[in-house]
Amino acid sequence: MKGRWLLILVLAVAAGVFLIIYGMYREDIKALKSFMASYDSYDKAVSDLSLSGGAGLEGAASGAAADLAAKSSLRLSSLIKHDAELMDRAREVADLARQEIESIKAYKDGLQNGKEELAEGSRILTGKRKKAFVRFQELGGIR
Repeated sequence: MKGRWLLILVLAVAAGVFLIIYGMYREDIKALKSFMASYDSYDKAVSDLSLSGGAGLEGAASGAAADLAAKSSLRLSSLIKHDAELMDRAREVADLARQEIESIKAYKDGLQNGKEELAEGSRILTGKRKKAFVRFQELGGIR
């Protein structure tokens, strides 16, 4: 009788540990998916802004960049492979997105001379952002 209760206790503890670990893993996956969805929204908004340049689109792109920055502060458990580097890449992508928006705004506003340099700088930032996101996807096993 005593052995049976011990077995039930051990099984209950094991089930509890499993549920906690599984919950942590699900939260990590949810955070990664949320970041990727935010990135897709940003990418679309900045693409629309670059193509047409409307004032309403500038606000949408800035909002998407702010959302991306918020989602980049994700905290992953060590259950996810390459967790530290994934978090670093997410922050890098968000920082490059912020720089890209600033560059596009400066180009659109014509605040500085040398619009060609600003346009080239914006293209370089876009390339860096896309490369950083591809690296994020590779680390996350998404690509």
